[in-house]
Amino acid sequence: MIRSWRRPLVTVGVTSYNSAGTIRRCLDSVLQQSLGASRMELIVVDDGSDDDTLTQVRSYRSAANWSGFRAVRQRATGNASTGRNEILTRAAGKYVLFLDADDYLGEQALETMAATARRHRADIVTGRYVGVGRSAPNVLGAEEHPTVHPYHPGWLNSLHIQKLFSVEFLRGLNYRFNPRLNYANDHPFMLNAFLHAQRTAFVHDVDCYFITLAAEGPGHISRARLSAAEQLRFLHDCFGLLALARGQGGEMARLAGRMRADYWNRLLKLHLPMLILRKSDPEEAAELAHAAANLAEIYGARTSRARLAPGAETMLSALNEPDGQRIMDVAEQVRAEVRGEDPAG
Repeated sequence: MIRSWRRPLVTVGVTSYNSAGTIRRCLDSVLQQSLGASRMELIVVDDGSDDDTLTQVRSYRSAANWSGFRAVRQRATGNASTGRNEILTRAAGKYVLFLDADDYLGEQALETMAATARRHRADIVTGRYVGVGRSAPNVLGAEEHPTVHPYHPGWLNSLHIQKLFSVEFLRGLNYRFNPRLNYANDHPFMLNAFLHAQRTAFVHDVDCYFITLAAEGPGHISRARLSAAEQLRFLHDCFGLLALARGQGGEMARLAGRMRADYWNRLLKLHLPMLILRKSDPEEAAELAHAAANLAEIYGARTSRARLAPGAETMLSALNEPDGQRIMDVAEQVRAEVRGEDPAG
């Protein structure tokens, strides 16, 4: 069959590694999109799998009348950054959505998100996440606002990269995924994207992205086994980008300053307690906390104290505790308060 090429509306970019057990569910969810395969380009970048992931991917080449189809195998890197950069470089679509091989899409996800992006001329569209065996990183409070609205702190609850982006917008930014970050490489990318987006939209009424509890696959580094310095390295990119934005002055500087304070709240109430509690050894927990305390000093958490929530202040004060078990107890207390639970329950 001879296929006439037309520019895809959406490029779906999938990153995979030893994903033979989940890749078919992922790609079937793309194949079943109400948008239609002829309006989609599918790019899969495989990070050196040693199972039959890539063989399964290639079987989808003739499964539909795709606007474009590429299956790329690269040397194993241990993270998704290089693959995501490759997808952004190759994408022919007007929009791109990054999809992990162990996740999957709701049937109307791309059609709804693309229509929202076009209707509102949005640079970023966040669809409703559904957690599968885990919590869903939805924008907090977004359902209380119009579909398109200016920045609010709830954005920072949703720093996962699995969103719909204008390709032109992303290519115009001054930052790509950092391949040196083996953990949380989506945080600086999303902070930078939210900083510079002119219009951001949300889809509240359609289940768009089913995000699963990620397994620690063989060959990919476990988050819990990373050194403190490596696990927190992403924060240098995050606060460096915010500092560059503050240096621009004007409205950009005000937004970056507000985001810095809000991001410290998120880190201290949600992210750092979670990382601390993943450590099985109190000494390792103390090492991570002390490294985080140094970064809090360098990157101005205390200058943001007036805007820190009570739980964030509690966690910040505990980071320099000498007793690792005490640090873990405080982390559990803060996490429980965030969940609205009784810490003693």
